[in-house]
Amino acid sequence: MILETFIRVFVDADALDPTVAFYTELLSGRETLRFAYPEAGLELAAVSSAKLSVLIVAGPPERRAPFEATRLTIQVDRLESYADVLNAAGGQQLEPVRRTPVGRKTRFRHADGMIVEYVDHDAANG
Repeated sequence: MILETFIRVFVDADALDPTVAFYTELLSGRETLRFAYPEAGLELAAVSSAKLSVLIVAGPPERRAPFEATRLTIQVDRLESYADVLNAAGGQQLEPVRRTPVGRKTRFRHADGMIVEYVDHDAANG
């Protein structure tokens, strides 16, 4: 089951808090996730609302660059279920499932060419 879908926004580290505040106000949403991703040199935050969710990726441009080709993040209940569906629909898995500070992730190139990150979160991390 798809739990939430996020567009991605990329900002410098010092812009994280103002960007969270902007999207919280704009969307009448709330910050639902924030974590450091030390292996990547980034910090991430999510603002969720009923109509749109935004994943904000903050850090120096050279650290963000490898992530910027990925246009969308989709949180699912279980990655393996979606891997089968995506492969059957002509998707291409770009990386193996990896641990993150809040769960697991992988990326797929959809048959139309869009690169999408799929994540599942540990229950303890919400």
